[in-house]
Amino acid sequence: MFAKVLAALGLLTCVFLAIDMALPRRHQLAWRGWFKRTGLLISGFSLRGRFNSRDRRRAAHDAARDAIARAKHRSGTWDGNVYHGDDFEQRQRRKPH
Repeated sequence: MFAKVLAALGLLTCVFLAIDMALPRRHQLAWRGWFKRTGLLISGFSLRGRFNSRDRRRAAHDAARDAIARAKHRSGTWDGNVYHGDDFEQRQRRKPH
């Protein structure tokens, strides 16, 4: 019984995909837009919905802001957007071999 239900769902999915591919581009976009508007696609099920949450974007923004603040407060000098560490002068004095 379970195998028949699973096979029927697979067949139904294939039929819908075949119909979608047979439609012109304008109708494909309209069909997919209707499908999304009705809520038949679960946003949390897809990877796009999983990685685009507001909390994750805010956490990434905060982490980037913290990394920039740490880089700015390091000891050393900045020449425009180039960072020269404390040991930069020592490396310049060495004779290259």
